[in-house]
Amino acid sequence: MSALKCLLIEQLQDKTIDGLTIDIILQLVHLVLKNQFCVYNNGLYQQIHDGASGLPLTMLLTYVNLFYGQHSELMKMIKEKDEFFGRYREQAILTWHGSKDAFRTLIKKSIGVEHTENVMTVSTGSTVHFHDLEIGHNSKGVLESKVYYDRDIDILPNVSDESMENLSKQLHAILYRAVRCCSDLENFRRERTLINVSFLISGLPPKSIDSIIQNFYIEFGLPTRSFSYVLQDDAYRQLRRNVIQDVDRQVELKKQRERQRHNTLFLPCPKLIDHKQLADYKKHIIEWWKKYYGNEPQTKHIQIKWVKSTSKNLTNSDILVNKRPPIRLLTLSKN
Repeated sequence: MSALKCLLIEQLQDKTIDGLTIDIILQLVHLVLKNQFCVYNNGLYQQIHDGASGLPLTMLLTYVNLFYGQHSELMKMIKEKDEFFGRYREQAILTWHGSKDAFRTLIKKSIGVEHTENVMTVSTGSTVHFHDLEIGHNSKGVLESKVYYDRDIDILPNVSDESMENLSKQLHAILYRAVRCCSDLENFRRERTLINVSFLISGLPPKSIDSIIQNFYIEFGLPTRSFSYVLQDDAYRQLRRNVIQDVDRQVELKKQRERQRHNTLFLPCPKLIDHKQLADYKKHIIEWWKKYYGNEPQTKHIQIKWVKSTSKNLTNSDILVNKRPPIRLLTLSKN
């Protein structure tokens, strides 16, 4: 909590976020941390130390504490040594120019032996993988990335046993992943060879594979002269740049859809009325909404979307997806 307070004081110039003061933010976080419950073996338990594992707030507070709390010395050392540090949810990736023993000593000194041994898994090496990505250095010492394969599970791109149409979609998706992951042409060439082998084994004809790859190149702006098996560096850089721009567009579209859903009020259409009555009903509801909520800052962007009523009457139990546990599981025994 003290680390979070330091962060908020340092970063918030006007001391508020969307109208919430620092004190209110701290009170809300404290409220969450003090009210963490779970049901296990017909008993209700309250968590009184740390944060719930997997909770987004817990992950955020962990990194806030790492940078601004009692473990900030570790981050200062990483910054002084000009190392790279990145994180995604509960996973952290960083570079370290030094011995493994020196790094482990620094980790234990900064974070504590009990934390590193009980809740933290540290892996070191010349390469590191993150989801589908393997990051390392080439022979010239330049940072590079490529598609990651778990050698105990697979050595080729995974292709499911689907129809030819679905195989085409899979090939497009795997090419898309390959371009995203492979930072240079050499790694992409190796990956494309594995892709060809994998889809040939799955029964996709060679001409179909070449045709799908050519259409993939066209989709992302490569000229037709690049359709030979051996791409040139400039063509691959252009291909990768266009694919990454498409990734950014997809992320932005996803955010827009989420904002749109957030700003949409779903209302059920009343049953047993004709089309004219329904049109009048919708008109009156919209006029009423605009009159009372149309100019309010928090509601003026909300749009109304009408949902057709089902022919079958549903109970609340049928409608609710995330149902609460039975009351007997939420009640502590007298013992």
